Amino acid sequence: MCLGMVGPSFKGIKIAGLAVLFTVLAAFNPRPFRAANAGVNIIVIDPGHGGKDPGNLGTGRYRTREKDVSFDVSALVKKYIEENLPDTKVILTRDDDRFIELYQRTVIANRANADVFISIHCNANDNKTAYGTESFVLGMGEKDQRLNKTAQLENAARLLEENWESNYEELNTNNPAAIIALRAYQDAFLEQSISIADEIQRQFEGRVKRRNRGVKQQPLAVLRGSTMPAVLVELGFLTNPGEEDFLQSTQGKELLASAIYRAVKEYKFKREQRDAGIQTEGSSLTPVVENSVPPVSDKPTETSVEPIPESIAAAPSTVINVAIEDGLTLHFSVQIAVSRNDLPCLPENFKGLESVWKQEQYGLYKYFCGRLTTFTEAEALKEEVLEHYPDAYLVAFEKDKKIDLNEAKKRAP
Repeated sequence: MCLGMVGPSFKGIKIAGLAVLFTVLAAFNPRPFRAANAGVNIIVIDPGHGGKDPGNLGTGRYRTREKDVSFDVSALVKKYIEENLPDTKVILTRDDDRFIELYQRTVIANRANADVFISIHCNANDNKTAYGTESFVLGMGEKDQRLNKTAQLENAARLLEENWESNYEELNTNNPAAIIALRAYQDAFLEQSISIADEIQRQFEGRVKRRNRGVKQQPLAVLRGSTMPAVLVELGFLTNPGEEDFLQSTQGKELLASAIYRAVKEYKFKREQRDAGIQTEGSSLTPVVENSVPPVSDKPTETSVEPIPESIAAAPSTVINVAIEDGLTLHFSVQIAVSRNDLPCLPENFKGLESVWKQEQYGLYKYFCGRLTTFTEAEALKEEVLEHYPDAYLVAFEKDKKIDLNEAKKRAP
C-alpha cells in the first residue's frame, strides 16, 4: 500500500538532492586551475564497449571491432603515460574483453579518486565518407536538447545491461530539478573537461593530421556520474574504409595514443605548474624524455576520402567583442575569468579593469584583459590583474586564434 508511493517520492527527493549537492560543488569549483588539489596524479582510461557489446562493426572488412580498437589505444595511452610521467597512475576500467555497465565505469573512476576520466571510442555514420576526430563533454547538447547520432550510439550500450532502467535516471527536460542537477554536474568540471578535450583535438589535428570535428556537449551516460573532469573521445569513423584502415593499423593506434598522452601531459603541466608561474599553452619549459612514444610525421596521413570543403569546416569558437586593431596580428592578453554568463565588457563588471574583451567557446564566455604586442608589457599587465584575479594567466593570440605562448614570445618584439 504505502510501498507504492515510496518509489516516485524517493526519486523526486533524489533528484532534488543531487541538484543541491552539485550546485554547491559547482559554486565552489568555478575555475579550472585551483591552487588546492591541483595535481593530476590518477587518470582513469575507459576502453569503450567490451564483451557482449562490440561497439560499432565498421565496414565488416576486419574481424576486430570498436571494442578492440578502443582497448588497444587505451592500453597504449596507459603505457605512454606511466613510462613518461612516472608520478602519474593510470587505471583501465577493463584490462580484457569484458562487458562493464556504463554507470560502473565512472564508479571505478570515482572510487579511485581520479583526477581525469577519458573514455575512448570509435565513431560510426551511415554516410561512409564521414571522417575525423571529435571529443565530447557532458552537456545538454543543442538548444532543442536532442541527442546527436554519436550520443544515441554510445548511450545505446546501456540497453545490454540487466535492469538498465534502474541504473539510469531518465532525463526529463520538462523537470526543472533534473535540468538543474545536470547543469550543476556540467558547471562543476565543464571548463576543465573542455580544456582536456580541446587539447586532445589539437594534438589529433596538429600531430596526427586528422580532421578536427571539434568539441561538443552531449548528455552521455558514461560521463554522467563522474566527479572529475571527463571526456569521451571518438578516434575516427570505422565506417569510413580509409579511416578504418588507419584505425586498425598499428601505426594509427600508436599515433592516436601518443596524441592523447601528449594532451594529458599538457593538461597536467598547466594544472601543476600554475602556482610556479609557468602557465603556458605548451610544455616546452619542462622537457620530458619520451622514449616509448612514436615519432609523429609532419606529413598528413593518407586516407581514401577527399578533404572537407572549407565552406563546411567546423568552426571551434565564435569571437565576440574583439576588435583587432589594424596591423595587430600577434598579441598577448591576460585571461581573467570563464563564465556561462554573457557580461558586458565594462569596468564595473570586472573590478575596474579596462580593455576587457571576450570570446564564446563551447557555450562558455572567456574574458581577457588587454591586447599587447610585447611580452614585457603583458607581464606587467598580468601583475596588475593578479591583484584582482589571483588565477589570471597569460595567453597569446594570432588575430582571434589562441597560439602557443612560448612560440609567441619568440616572435614578439
